[in-house]
Amino acid sequence: MARKRGLGVLLVVLLVGALAGSAVGEVIGLVFGRFLPGSMVEKFFLQSFVYEFSPAKLPLVVCSITFGFTINVNIISIIGIVVAVYYFRWY
Repeated sequence: MARKRGLGVLLVVLLVGALAGSAVGEVIGLVFGRFLPGSMVEKFFLQSFVYEFSPAKLPLVVCSITFGFTINVNIISIIGIVVAVYYFRWY
């Protein structure tokens, strides 16, 4: 019997998968960068697609708050997202 899970749980699982994949990709890239500096393998693991949302300012009377974030996606983080979706789907 399938369990009902909310959209919030799916978003958390996707975020954790992306973070874990990015961390693993960075470690693999650093290891290959140490032993094979400038190699194609190092570039494959460390090169990422960057999308940046411009900061938005919320000026208040006492202080101002700035919101903004950047998304960095590499190949291993995509694999981490796929593994997280698989885990979410079957467990």
